[in-house]
Formats: sequence, structure tokens, C-alpha cells
Amino acid sequence: MKKRIIGTLLGACAVATLVACGGGSNNPTTTQKVSDDLTKNVELKLNMAYGNQQRTVTYQQSTPLVMPDGNTSIVQGQLKPMWQEIGKNLNINFKDITVQAQKSSEMITTAAATGFTDAVVYGGNNISDKLMSYGVNGNFVSISSLIQKGLMPDLERYLNENPNVKKYITAYDGNIYHIPYIAEVGQFARDFHMRQSWVEKLLDASDKANYDTGTKIDVKYNGFWTGDKARTGSNGGTVTPKTGVNITKKTNQNIITLMNNLSVKDGDSLAKCLVQYINDNYDYTKPSELYLGAKAAYDIDELIALFRVIKANPQYLTDGKATEVECYFSRQSSYREDLLRFGTYFDGVKVHGSDSYGSRWYIDNDGQIQYTYSQESLYNVLGYLSEIEAEGLIYSDLYDTANKSNFRTQLYGSDSAAAPKFGFMTYDFTASTTADSLNPDIVGVLPPVSRVNGVWQYYMDNSRVIKPDGWSISSAASDEQITRAATLFNYFFSDKGYKLQNYGLDSMLSSEVFTGPDGKTYPKYNDWTLNAAKQFTKGDLSSFLRDYVGSLMPIGYAKEIGFEYQYTSERGFAAWKLLQESTCTIPTYAGNGPAGTNKNYYTIIPPVFSFTKKQTEVIANETSLDADGFNEFMFNIIKYKTKGGAPTGTVVPMNYTDYYKVFTDAGLDVYVRTYQAAYTAMSS
Repeated sequence: MKKRIIGTLLGACAVATLVACGGGSNNPTTTQKVSDDLTKNVELKLNMAYGNQQRTVTYQQSTPLVMPDGNTSIVQGQLKPMWQEIGKNLNINFKDITVQAQKSSEMITTAAATGFTDAVVYGGNNISDKLMSYGVNGNFVSISSLIQKGLMPDLERYLNENPNVKKYITAYDGNIYHIPYIAEVGQFARDFHMRQSWVEKLLDASDKANYDTGTKIDVKYNGFWTGDKARTGSNGGTVTPKTGVNITKKTNQNIITLMNNLSVKDGDSLAKCLVQYINDNYDYTKPSELYLGAKAAYDIDELIALFRVIKANPQYLTDGKATEVECYFSRQSSYREDLLRFGTYFDGVKVHGSDSYGSRWYIDNDGQIQYTYSQESLYNVLGYLSEIEAEGLIYSDLYDTANKSNFRTQLYGSDSAAAPKFGFMTYDFTASTTADSLNPDIVGVLPPVSRVNGVWQYYMDNSRVIKPDGWSISSAASDEQITRAATLFNYFFSDKGYKLQNYGLDSMLSSEVFTGPDGKTYPKYNDWTLNAAKQFTKGDLSSFLRDYVGSLMPIGYAKEIGFEYQYTSERGFAAWKLLQESTCTIPTYAGNGPAGTNKNYYTIIPPVFSFTKKQTEVIANETSLDADGFNEFMFNIIKYKTKGGAPTGTVVPMNYTDYYKVFTDAGLDVYVRTYQAAYTAMSS
């Protein structure tokens, strides 16, 4: 853990009156230092809405949690142990007034109707834009003012050390009104995972494999890296997955073209075609190395070719347990937009400007923001995905947002079930996807190579970012409450609060330290914590800390990667190491990456935009791009453009002109101008 300057929490001074904290006075005229008298108990009401009854500050489990001392039990209705600990440390009497399963959007609307008078602290997920907006209107205290008054020294230090965070949480009037959940900025967020044994069984044993012949692929996809774009050593086919290791594609052959020209396209012919292609084009010891390990260098066409081989060999791969297997799937339908991230591997098409699906912007070479979903390049990607869908290579259930199933559990975790379902590849978090309790065959892999920003490279357009979650302080609260709330908010950026929120209580930790795959040391959990996680959440340490202990909730704090490292399996460690030692680029707030056609390609956009009241009204009244389900027609293109069969009335644009018209009819021009104005104000 980084050394940090500890802000003074105890003060001898009496509480001074806080003035100019709301949006009505954005530039405090005084910098008189204020202290918080922690000898006095202060009541703070919390309204923290996450749409999840288990994920609030109140313990909602029917089974009591017996703490490490063996005597203390946390029962339903009490504060979770971390919040009890904070209450003792900061002399706060917390009152949780949250409607336990209420969504943040519902909470903020209800609270606004009463002037945010029912609580002191308001927070939740996907709420930062509202906190900014109501802050400018005077409903929330200016954090900037509290910093100037000396109440938040640790937060001030953090923001000074992380100027990009400060810039992107500052409202258009120059003030900060909320503290967000700051994920492990600069780290890989999620990565691709495969069943290792399937790749090896298909490709490394071709001379003695008994491939399937009963399943045939009706090919629709014609390949991307063909013709003038053909990948060769001279045009970028040579990539360096690891320092000192160069992988060169020898010819301009395209595996999709070769497969499409086969007279029979069954499991046997497709597998042998792929193996021969790998041997002809690469110098691997084993064909599976094209996809697995530190020298992997497959492109999107080679990945789709592997999908075809897998789809056509269900009985061979499952030892007769299944007649059908799924090639690519998302964890659940709410993650379906991860499918669009494949756009990166069709010549670097931008889809999301940050980790959020709602972040549908990129910054062009002139510093202007562009709406990704309306671009012709993305429409073309939808067409490629439609062809892949028509071949049965995408798990169709992921399109149905009414389906709340966990596909990852079904397709990776039911191998030994009476009626197993099998999936091959997903894109998800390393620790949970490589968990031993899920499937011991799942490994992390490098992403496909692609020409990204005009440069052939490994790239994943998904890194840890500032989240649109967090909390604010009501300006309707008393001066005493505002001061104590400021102390609370600052606490999570002090050593003690930082450790408590990231790892839990000291009684849950060992006297030893934990060494991560990055070589750094972190707090280590003791047996009580690990056993309790097994007992209550089937070993899911993250859920245990959030739902039972109260740590790691998406309040305003900076998350440390050491927690995630600690509950990662050995295969997960290998996945982290694979990425960290590779040449793979990710987007950052600094925007660093191989120089190419767009100098701003690697720069992450703000997590939320700060709008004036007029701008908010314009977006609400003159555009509909933010409407729920607006992007459903994009998935209708994937589902129906190639194979047809769209239900009556379903919009399936068959060309870009018709596709673009859907956006212009929804107010695209006004939408982009409004966002651009907000972005310019935040960036100045």
C-alpha cells in the first residue's frame, strides 16, 4: 500500500460555521481552516441506494455473522460491522434510512422532491451525473469548499496526486460536489477467457483426433482481413506479444476464405483446415499456441475460425455429453454490450469510451467528441457480428434482457451436472472467471491482434476507471452534520479508512502480508475471513465483504487491486501475469499508447458529464438517445440482418443510410452539440 500523509482527524477547535458550501456560492471567499471535534457524537442519516437489498450499510442476512472474537454477532437490522467500526472511530451515530432495494434513480427523484432534507449523505450506483447536477443547483455541499476549509486533507492529497480524477469529477462551475468510486485506475479491467483443453484437444491432436462429422457450419461470414487488408508480415502481421518475441504471419492467406472454400464444412474438415493453416503460417511448436500463452497472435478471423471448429465438434469436445456447445457468451444479458467490444478487432473501431456501456463517445484527433454508436464503422461491425450470429457462434440467450440467468455459471460451471451446458469463451473479470470453484479448465488469453489506431498491436478498450457511483452531502444538513460528513468522506482516503474499506476490519486480517503477481505486498486475510466467505457466499470474497461486512461498497473511495489479487486462483495469477508482461495497450486518462492516426485514441472520456439546467432540458426534450431500450435495434441488426426472421414491426436497418436516420430522428445533432459543450467546459 502506498504511504500516505495522514490528515488530522482530531481537532482542538470548536466547529466553525460552514458557509458557501452549496452551489449558490461556488467560490468561497474565506479559506479559514475548520476542525471537527470528534469528542462529540453526531448523527448522520444515510440514503444509499443500490437496487440491491443485500448491498446497503444495514445487515440484511437472516443468519447472524459471528465475528472473529467469537462473541460479537451481527444480526439482521444492525449496521454491518465495518460501519459500526467507522461509527466508533469517528463518533458517528449512523441512521440508515435507505429503502433497501430501491434503485438510485428512484431514490434521487424522491429525495429531490423534498429538497434532500431526509438525510445528510446521499449516494448510489450510476448516480454521479445527478449528484453533479443537483450540486450545482445548491442541493449538495461543495466538496471544493470543504477542502479549502481544511476538512479533507487526505482527499486533497489524493486529488493533487491524481489530477485527471480531479478534472473529471469537477462540475462545469469549477466545483466538486461528489466523491466517486474510483476503481483501480490504470489496471486491466476484464480480459478474454477460454477453455484451454478444448483448444489443445482440437489443434494439438489432429493426427489422432476423432473429430465430429455430424455437425456442419452454414457459413455466412466472409472474413475481414482479406484483399487489401490481408494480414502479412510486411503490413503488420508481425507483432510482439512479449519483449524479445516476434510472431510473424508468413503469407496473405485468410483462414475464413480457406474454410468457406471447403466442399464439406464439418468438424473434421474445419479442424484439419485450421491446423494446416496454422502450420503453414506460423512457427509454433504446437498449433494451440496461436491462441494460448504468451506468444498468442490470433486475429479476429482466426478466432472466428476457431469458433467454427468448436461449434462443429460438440461431442468430441464434451466426450459425448452434449450435442451443442456455445462459442462466445457474456456473463449475463445485462452485459450483452460487451459483444460490441469486438469492434476493436475490426480495424480498431471505437465502441465505448470507458468501462461503462453508457460511455458511447470517443475523442477524435481534433479533440472533439464523437458518438460511437452512430458511426458507419460500428454499423459495419454489427453486420459482421450478424454474420457470425447466423452461423450460431454467439450464445443467443445473451440478447434477451428479460433473461436474468448467469450464463457464465451455466456454461462454465455445469460440466458435471445431469444436463450440462458448455461454453467456450467469454470476456469478464479475471478473479471470478478463473475461480477454481467455477471450472479448473478456464484460462486467460491475450486479446486478438488488430490494426488499432493505424498500428498493429494488442489492445483492449477496457481499463479500470472512475465509476459513475459515489456520494454527496446535503446542503440542507446542519453545519455540525456537514463537518462530520466531510470527516467521514475524507476518512476513506486516510491510511486507516483506505485499508478498512478495501480489506475489512483488522480482526479479519493476518499478521502476514500477501504478495501479488505485480510483486507488491498487500494486507492478507486470515482463516476466519476465508472460511466465512466459504460458508456464506461459496467462497466469493467480494460478495462476502460487500453483503456481510460492508466493505467494498461503491461509495466515494479509491479501490486497491490487492484485494482482487488475493482471491484469484493460480490460473488467475497466470492471466494477470500474462497481461502485465505483454505489450497489450489499454486506454488511460493520460491517453498513452503507440502513435497512430488519432492522437487522442487512447484517452478515456469523463465518467459522466456536467450539464447546465438548460442542457439537461435540451437532452430530455429534444433527444431520445438516452431512452431505455433505444439500442435494442442495434442488436436486432445482429440477430436478423443476415438470417432474417425479424418480428413484424422490428426495425432492422439494412444499410447505413437507414441506420443513421434512426439516430438523426432521435436528435443526434443536438445531442452531440450538447455533450460537446459540456465536455469543453469540463476540459477547460
